[in-house]
Amino acid sequence: MHISPEVVEELGIYLVSFDRAGYGESDPNPKQTLQSTALDIEELADQLGLGSKFYVIGFSMGGQVIWT
Repeated sequence: MHISPEVVEELGIYLVSFDRAGYGESDPNPKQTLQSTALDIEELADQLGLGSKFYVIGFSMGGQVIWT
């Protein structure tokens, strides 16, 4: 999927992506759960100052985390 940089800027969209613990460039965390991952997303949104309303999208196994 391609998103036009002009549209992203015009709408003030922030795209944030992360790797679950042990995937991609992240370190494994054997204590990681779906709940703790969801709380990590919440903390990340707070640290980024995204406000009280933001949208999340999960792809493939990420859908489980997003549902949580």
